[in-house]
Amino acid sequence: MSKVEYIRDLYENEGLSLREIARQTQKNFRTVQKYAYKGNWNPPVQLKTEPEMFPVMGEYIPIVDEWLEQDEQEPRKQRHTAKRIFERLKKEHGYPGSYSSVKRYAAIKKDQIRKYKESFLPLCHPPGYAQVDFGKFKYYDAVGEAQKGYALIVSFPHCSHRL
Repeated sequence: MSKVEYIRDLYENEGLSLREIARQTQKNFRTVQKYAYKGNWNPPVQLKTEPEMFPVMGEYIPIVDEWLEQDEQEPRKQRHTAKRIFERLKKEHGYPGSYSSVKRYAAIKKDQIRKYKESFLPLCHPPGYAQVDFGKFKYYDAVGEAQKGYALIVSFPHCSHRL
């Protein structure tokens, strides 16, 4: 963790660019970027959104879920706020509950939707791009003695030829 803290200190307090930090620490740019931008390293707390947790909202939860899921297709500025959800529920569906319940539920649901979107990496390999890996390995020479070796592996996902 000390490397992470060092990278965050260089980025936040020293004002160095991510590329400069990568050069100084001899870390990959993406690793430096991840460490510099991530604020909370604690595992996420799973909050429940069952109707039992929101008794007044029980029958309105599917409506709110539908609105929030549709919002993912909209530009960021066009999405529902908790206040707008509350006003629409009152006007269109006669919601009797309070704004704070809607606000709590909407925050939890938006967080779950965001985490679901971040939970996987798309495996998209455009033509012309290569995957590269470098590492150490142990091998035995002709006499049977253990030796250290280094390997650079390059693969082209769109190439149909095997080398």
